Amino acid sequence: MTHRKAFTLVELLVVIGIIALLISVLLPALSNAQRQSRMVACQANERQIGIHLIMYANENRGQIIPLGPGGIHLGGGVPRDQRWPTKVFKPPRWNHPVLICPADLDPAEEHSYLLNVHLVDNGIRFGSTKAVSPSEIIVAGEKKSEYMDYHMDPGQFDSIVEQYRHGLYAGSNYLYMDGHVANGMPKEAKIGIDPWNPAPTPPATP
Repeated sequence: MTHRKAFTLVELLVVIGIIALLISVLLPALSNAQRQSRMVACQANERQIGIHLIMYANENRGQIIPLGPGGIHLGGGVPRDQRWPTKVFKPPRWNHPVLICPADLDPAEEHSYLLNVHLVDNGIRFGSTKAVSPSEIIVAGEKKSEYMDYHMDPGQFDSIVEQYRHGLYAGSNYLYMDGHVANGMPKEAKIGIDPWNPAPTPPATP
């Protein structure tokens, strides 16, 4: 009569312990890789938005943020078929796929990004000569998921901009006027007296 060789209880526990240890080591690395992948995909989306906005600006005398009659913002306050994405994407579409960041799981009104209204307020146009370099001027950033509108007005940075979508050490992605996209921390995105303001008003002289 032959006896089959089998694992002892101790050997099984050792194997299970090794597997558990490997999982505990690999899971954080996998999670980081997934987070990095989503951030890169998000940056690619913003670059596509930037390309379309620059094309729009070239056809509209440098006006990079589409406006409606009387200078109204074409965001959540107007019908979907009149919002700014329908002005820059061809064929017109208010919910183009590139408007959603993969790390934004449930974005209101099917978009993850905000346009910087400071550009309109300061009369800054694409290709205009300004003291501030286009590589330093933010055109768009990531919004908090529950926020429904498409624009960030002065003073709203802390309340509606998603500042840490890609982690505490990566912050969020920002689209700049020269077309490049970079992730950054909130302090890097706050330019001048007002957040995202490329032409801050100097303080009044007493």
